[in-house]
Amino acid sequence: MTAGGAILTGSLLPGCLGTIRGRTDSISIAATEGEGRLFRRLTDEFVTVETGIEVNVELKPYDALYEQNRKLLAEKRDEFDLVFMDDPWFPNFASDLEPIVEYLPDGVPDEYIQTTLDIAHWPTPRGPLPPEVRDEDPTLRGLVVVGNTQIFVYNAAYFNQVGYDPPETYRDVLEAGRAIDEIDGVHGYVIRGAQGNPIVTNFFPVGFSQAGSMFDTDWRFQWNSQDGIEALRFFVKELADISPADVTKYNEDEVVTTLAQGTAAQASTWPGTASLAIEDDSPATGDLAFTVIPSNGDGRRAPQQGNWIVGINSYTSEAAKKASGKVIQSFVSREGQERYVDIGGVPFRHDTFENNLDARPWMEALYESLQEARWRPRTPLWPVIEQELGLRLHSALGGPISAEEAMSSAETEIESVLKNAGYY
Repeated sequence: MTAGGAILTGSLLPGCLGTIRGRTDSISIAATEGEGRLFRRLTDEFVTVETGIEVNVELKPYDALYEQNRKLLAEKRDEFDLVFMDDPWFPNFASDLEPIVEYLPDGVPDEYIQTTLDIAHWPTPRGPLPPEVRDEDPTLRGLVVVGNTQIFVYNAAYFNQVGYDPPETYRDVLEAGRAIDEIDGVHGYVIRGAQGNPIVTNFFPVGFSQAGSMFDTDWRFQWNSQDGIEALRFFVKELADISPADVTKYNEDEVVTTLAQGTAAQASTWPGTASLAIEDDSPATGDLAFTVIPSNGDGRRAPQQGNWIVGINSYTSEAAKKASGKVIQSFVSREGQERYVDIGGVPFRHDTFENNLDARPWMEALYESLQEARWRPRTPLWPVIEQELGLRLHSALGGPISAEEAMSSAETEIESVLKNAGYY
């Protein structure tokens, strides 16, 4: 899923809130509406009080934030101290971020879920590596501050009506969905099928669970295989057959609406979307239940990580880096995360989940999903790869090309992009 991010900015200013070791600090943050409002509230109510560091939060659109990050680091500017980023941005920016452990007064909390630590390393500790970092050791260059990961939502009332248990595999999803699809006015499933990021994100757990990683260790595209083609055929034919007719236009808003209204029975989703669905005063909100993303028949599952990462700008002052480290340490602390959950935040620590499994209906499903989560291929070229793949998945869903043609064309175009960039 794609949401908002943030940048902590500003220089150290005298005379602000409180004193830390003989001085006072002030930093500012630019963030998108979702994460920004929660970040502002937690810093106002907890982080600033605990650290004495004033944090000013300014809301920005998602694309504007990305461009701000890009210019900041490419031009080696120092007006922004802390960089917040959507995890697909991380490979583009990580080399310009400090090894974060050096600036955390108390180090990395032991309670971090391992997948959320791995994704904030650059280079990553496993999987194919871009050529420019193949000889580098993995280094923690940020910390996850939003544990966003895909979960699965289903209408428990419809499942009970047709006599099916909660789905564990994609075959369960299809079989229950077909039975529910016979109910008048109800679709057994809903695909998020809009072109680009929406359909790639929606297909990812199906493709990965059925066909494994998108790339092998040499960056060769693996989904133009029999398993990959069958996974796409399952998605664009069998799941599409029990979805609304116009899902090629569906994004998160349409998915939420169909689930909350009770006109669709199942979907992969994100915690933010899940919250919207159950908070809406609509006919089916009380019937929605949540579980981990389904697996293939062998138990392999692939909820996609959509974490948000914060890192320290390498080009800001040493004093600003130290102040930024204190802010991060406070935000990710045990008490900070307890308060974060209270205001609606998405955690990333074992103890926070274990203490708050009843805080949201989706919390237990998210905890399990996050521990099995898979990141998108870690390369600065991911936006181009996603665009090429998304175009072909969308065409297969809409009907102009077959699953075989889509995967074959995706392989050709994506490997051309990688070859031109020196990956092989």
